[in-house]
Amino acid sequence: MGKEGPIHPDTFVGDILKQYPALREKVRELFGADCISCRSNREETVTYTSWHKGLDPKKVVAELNALLRK
Repeated sequence: MGKEGPIHPDTFVGDILKQYPALREKVRELFGADCISCRSNREETVTYTSWHKGLDPKKVVAELNALLRK
């Protein structure tokens, strides 16, 4: 884990959902409800999904890691 946290731009969204269930609602808020149940989330990174949704991947990573520190 780096100083910024365990989640990086190249982390798969499915891994986040599996390893950090407390982030489930934030992932839903950021990426939409479809992302939670989509099987592609195992193959799509935070960067890919962020760009697809019009979000800045660095800001998404920072938000998710900040929630883990709480």
